[in-house]
Amino acid sequence: MNWKTIGKSVVGTSHVNAEKPCEDALQYKIVTDNNGNEVLIAIASDGAGSAKFAKESAIVSSHFGIDILAHFINEGTKINEATIVFMVETILDELQKESTSTGEPLNEYSCTLLGCVLFNSSSIFFQIGDGAIVRDDGNDGYATIWWPQNGEYANTTCFITDQNALSNLRIILMNEPIKEVALITDGLQMLALNNETSTVHQPFFNGLFKWLRFANKEEEIEILDNKLNEYLLSETINNRTDDDKTLFLATRH
Repeated sequence: MNWKTIGKSVVGTSHVNAEKPCEDALQYKIVTDNNGNEVLIAIASDGAGSAKFAKESAIVSSHFGIDILAHFINEGTKINEATIVFMVETILDELQKESTSTGEPLNEYSCTLLGCVLFNSSSIFFQIGDGAIVRDDGNDGYATIWWPQNGEYANTTCFITDQNALSNLRIILMNEPIKEVALITDGLQMLALNNETSTVHQPFFNGLFKWLRFANKEEEIEILDNKLNEYLLSETINNRTDDDKTLFLATRH
């Protein structure tokens, strides 16, 4: 076993009170490249709170993104900036089809998108909107790939359906091995990030990754995955945030 992964999207208390479903979505997959090496793909999406089809857009975006990237890796196609742009354009085309079929405006399918593809010795990260990708910094700590894309006003960001979506798409390739990575949607930003210093709240991730590193059997990882779900739905978390929340963790320590 190389990568060890757990991840959940759970509904926020504000959505429960409003009788709305969870509008976050998470997909992750480990595939094998042509050299027999494990490749980790992970994508999270957060449907816009104002969008009528927020849940559907997040599900479509995360599912299509994973399928496209897995297909390219299985084919031996190089994952680079052009590949990621193609993925985003394909997701947008699918959301446009959904919009046309329902007769609803495209902005009713607005959502964020963030994710990664991790090879043995290189990685690529991509993001449109808020939420954060967190990685080990090589010094026993954690750092964001980018700070969340929040707008001028509170609770605003950019979405994959925006006219300028591609100009807001951030992509970075790193020719270095990544040992640990996390994805969060904006529902966890207040707990996981320090806005005053624009840094990661180290204890949040240290405590979570510690348990995942210790797990060496599939059943142990499954238990942690269930515990993660309980943790994200706990009063400890819900007292700090009432939004939907997604947390994905992966380690190969």
